[in-house]
Amino acid sequence: MRSHRLLFALLALSAGCASAPPAVSTSRAAQAVTDSGTVAGAPYRIDIPAGWNGGLVMYAHGYEIVGTAFEPAAPRHAGFREAFTSRGFAFAQSWYRAQGWAVREGIEDTEALRRHFVRRYGRPDTTFVTGHSMGGLITLATIEGRPAQYHGALPLCGVLSPTLEAMRTMFDLLVSFDYLYPGVLTTSPRGLVDLPAAPAPGRDAIVAAVRAHPERAEALANRYALQPRSIPGLVWFFATILRELEERAGGNPFDNRGTVYRGLGDDTASARGVRRYAPDPAAVQYLRSRYTPTGRIADPVLAVHTTYDATVPPEQMDRYRTLAQLAGTEDRFAAAYVVADGHCNFTPAQVGAAFDALRAWAATGRRPAEGEIIP
Repeated sequence: MRSHRLLFALLALSAGCASAPPAVSTSRAAQAVTDSGTVAGAPYRIDIPAGWNGGLVMYAHGYEIVGTAFEPAAPRHAGFREAFTSRGFAFAQSWYRAQGWAVREGIEDTEALRRHFVRRYGRPDTTFVTGHSMGGLITLATIEGRPAQYHGALPLCGVLSPTLEAMRTMFDLLVSFDYLYPGVLTTSPRGLVDLPAAPAPGRDAIVAAVRAHPERAEALANRYALQPRSIPGLVWFFATILRELEERAGGNPFDNRGTVYRGLGDDTASARGVRRYAPDPAAVQYLRSRYTPTGRIADPVLAVHTTYDATVPPEQMDRYRTLAQLAGTEDRFAAAYVVADGHCNFTPAQVGAAFDALRAWAATGRRPAEGEIIP
């Protein structure tokens, strides 16, 4: 059976080199511009290519461990940015005023930067929003909440379901790991809900435990549709996120008291051996508000994912499709995939091809065919 494929032509507009920020102007940039500073306490960077076409792409970054430095000029950022600036679009990114699960900060600071752009450079002809991972959730919140300001959205490898739901998969993996490898993540009598007070779990300890008992990691991988090699790094990263979430939310937001954990070996033993947790109501409300997508969209949304993503599974796209169907807006949502292994493992050409499809959809109203992206 032949799968549908997205076949996109790449545009070939060139972007110039950076220069000092200009004065406030509504005219098209004759030379390339790089503008950086701080808006509402959040560092930002704006890139406008020479021969700017009047369009703007707002970018929402993904989860960053607290303390990570803002490096917008790093090569991994530059290649992604050029997928948009090479097509004549200005590209604006906020670092947010906080890191970690900074969804509300990301929503507010992205909007503050968009308004800053309009004041400084004039109102764009078209405006799109895109973002990676957690930034995909911010992208959805932006397009759902401010349809009048945008023409379309491109969430990439994004969290596209309610935060409480998406993070429950993370929590279930951690409690399962804690059952199979007791004492590795925490030795506190309170278990994983004591992570903020206990020492941070070490990556080396996790790796050593998995090497000592690889069969347990194999069971864990089978249970959660993962590749065994993904387990050590994923568990460490998820434990880091949980630690920060509990600190930010002021408690544990997850409830696994009625969850049946099968496929971890002896099902009877796991049912009785996996530690159970009750949620803190205030923490639940914190995550619910940061953010629960509605599926109600007025503009085109094209989601893109890799075929294997241990951090944010591609099934997130199916989850948002269901939300859009329930809201009656499924005609404004489309999904595409890249055959690749890894979280957000897209090439600039693939991102550019997806952006071309989104732009054409916004301009013509014709929804693109769904399937594999082959630039």
